[in-house]
Amino acid sequence: MARVTYLDCLVPPDAGPADFFERVQALRMTDRGRTVDLGPLDRATLTLLSRALASDQRSVYLSLPRGRHDLAVLIGIYLQLIRRGAELTGGSPCPVPDGPVVVVGLRTNVTVRLAQLAIGRQNLSRALRMQRIRGDGRVVDLQGKITRAVDSPSGLFYLNTALGRPSLGTRVGTVVIDRTSMANDQSWERALAWASEHDAARVVAVADLGTQPGSSRAWTQWPWTPALRTDVRHTLGHRPTYGPLTSNALLAHRPAAAPSAAVYRHEQLAQLYRTVVAGVVAARRVHTSEPWPQPIADAVRLLNLLWCSWGSIGRQDAWQVLMGRGSSARALARSVSHGTLEGRAGPWGLFRETQWPDLRRGVLDLYELLYEDNPRRHLLLALIDWARADRAGVPVLVRTRSRSAAAAVAEELADALGGDADSLLLAPRPGLAASRGAGALHVMPYTERLAWDASPRLELHLGVPSALRTGVLFSGAADEHVAVVEQSEYTWLERSASRALHGWHEQIRQSAAVLRLGEIPEPAAPPLPIAYGPVDISGPSSAPDDSPQCNSRLALDLSALFEDYDAPARAICTPAGPGRSATAPADDPAPATAVLTEPEGTVLWLRSDEQVDVLIGQRYARVPVAALTPGSRLLRARGDGQSRLHDRLVMVMHDSAEVTAMDTMIGFFRQAITAVHDQRGSWPNVLTALKSLGSEVSSWQAVSKWADGSVIAPEDPQDIHRVALLARDTRLTAGGTWQRLARMAEELRRLHRALGHSAAAAMTEAARGTEGPALRQLKTLCSGIDVSEVLEEFDLVVVRCVGGQKSVPTAALGRIPGPRSASSSPQEAP
Repeated sequence: MARVTYLDCLVPPDAGPADFFERVQALRMTDRGRTVDLGPLDRATLTLLSRALASDQRSVYLSLPRGRHDLAVLIGIYLQLIRRGAELTGGSPCPVPDGPVVVVGLRTNVTVRLAQLAIGRQNLSRALRMQRIRGDGRVVDLQGKITRAVDSPSGLFYLNTALGRPSLGTRVGTVVIDRTSMANDQSWERALAWASEHDAARVVAVADLGTQPGSSRAWTQWPWTPALRTDVRHTLGHRPTYGPLTSNALLAHRPAAAPSAAVYRHEQLAQLYRTVVAGVVAARRVHTSEPWPQPIADAVRLLNLLWCSWGSIGRQDAWQVLMGRGSSARALARSVSHGTLEGRAGPWGLFRETQWPDLRRGVLDLYELLYEDNPRRHLLLALIDWARADRAGVPVLVRTRSRSAAAAVAEELADALGGDADSLLLAPRPGLAASRGAGALHVMPYTERLAWDASPRLELHLGVPSALRTGVLFSGAADEHVAVVEQSEYTWLERSASRALHGWHEQIRQSAAVLRLGEIPEPAAPPLPIAYGPVDISGPSSAPDDSPQCNSRLALDLSALFEDYDAPARAICTPAGPGRSATAPADDPAPATAVLTEPEGTVLWLRSDEQVDVLIGQRYARVPVAALTPGSRLLRARGDGQSRLHDRLVMVMHDSAEVTAMDTMIGFFRQAITAVHDQRGSWPNVLTALKSLGSEVSSWQAVSKWADGSVIAPEDPQDIHRVALLARDTRLTAGGTWQRLARMAEELRRLHRALGHSAAAAMTEAARGTEGPALRQLKTLCSGIDVSEVLEEFDLVVVRCVGGQKSVPTAALGRIPGPRSASSSPQEAP
């Protein structure tokens, strides 16, 4: 009897002309006029989904390698097409339940994507009855016609989670959640809650490999692991790559079974790290209901900043503060140095006597070691030389844990290798092999997603990713991943990768049994290959040793220690939302001010130390929360976006790489004006120096606003040049950078002025669904792009009164609370 494998079930070898995929291929699907060829991985994924829905699996979780793609859009199209086909033919039972199909994501832009797609001569937006869910719960089609959701029981809807959780007033059939578009677990949980509120019969999630769905539902999980993708490629081959709608790029190269490692040794560095990690683990084992003392929490924050630093600590500090990412390493070191646990009794008193001295001394010694001349900077340069020689012509992408770390590393590499730091921060162009030299090198944080790409690319990961980020080592944005680790971390890396692969295989085995898919390939678990090293960076040489060796016993002991450390480190240092401290504990309360708003009488808790967007007359401005007064008109983000309206419109006009370049150049200017202030000693002296070069700026107060960001940049472009000359900042004077910054600043100022004049009227027009003069003005300013959906992401509310302050969970900041909280008065806050 012939073996039946899962691929025989998912991609049948005897598919006839009536097969869905054969019919789509015969009719020819196009994306912006170019043919889209659904490859074997697409067919297997969609058939698996159809099989799961037909077998009454209510919740399906599809995991693919991390990257930027439109698989959630493709799934929405597929489900709607097979349902429309069943309606027209009246044939076999349709696996898609009754009720609208809803694609949910943070700015997934399904509406725009479907307008670009066609099958044959038929545009998919019209054929599939595509409608966008508005903030008021009604739906709107591409022609601008607004109707109730209940009037389209077989429609295809798109919900942008930046609109919040609008109620449709009817149940839905299938909800497809694009988890890859969401920045955090809270957004994912809110999307699931919306599906439950609307009695969704089925939920399909598209997620990154390595994420977990949680336990709120019984999920059928299918992760497309390297082993499965290798099997698909070997058995069924691969197809040409085009665009984000297909997963063909994932089969362009034979997937590596596991990431590689670049191993280095530095005995003093490793010893200090072990000492500090042991202290953190000991703190975690203190059994008490009290929060961690501030000096200990700051020691953990400092360790995390230091361990992800691969260059000058001072330079990283400057970017850390400039980007609003929390305390600098210098400030944390000062806190740890001056911090005391005196007066602590009980378990923390015992910790003070036994563990705190070693923890405190170890983290401060580590700070001193890395501050002057970080030895890992030389290792990073040696690794780039190795990659360019050994992987000639292949773009090298250096990944960092934060945007501030990426900016600091880019500056280090630009200084050492030549070129501009802002060019290193630009994303590589998909499909094009970059040239040799600086053009083949890129530095990007993990938060920046890249499209799946068929061209070769090497990613360098600086350190072992946390347990929550193991999936980045299997990302689809590169065909080779190398994690740069200290020798004592190697087994921790190996164990993390092995545990992930084993867990994914168990999920596949269970789902294959439930869906009766036949045999699946057994996974291989080879040791992680060492691509570079071990190399000793204690001395002057960075040449790798001839024979890679690891002290496995030492590494094994440390791997257990690191796993114990990982949990408290994640709890204390979690990625923050825009404008919020990256070092704030995830669940710790934050000081917040209660603001009662009209017309609904809702109480909003706004972080007391933040600024908010307001409309003052015909001026769009940003003011501190403390400056809000009764009658102030406040712009509030409705849902998961939590962005500024101005920033959202800039993102509409420019892609993420251009926005990053803008931020970088503005950051250079603020650093330059701050440097001039440090040189001259006061703002009046800075004004005098500028006037000596011909500046006509009116006051030193105006100059100080250039540094604190309350003014984007000087209105006179020559003042940017004058600041650059006074600071002797070649980053601004070379290559016409200051002229580019002046043009960008003028564009941003025009947008600010337009928002002041037309934001309120434009939001009213968008809410009504009619394009009036205000919307047309913004549309013209934004290069003809329809911005009505962006405007719907925000509410314009009037402040009735401002109450007192109290500590609230960070997850509740800026959001509309539940009914009980909404009815309370802000005066109740102490």
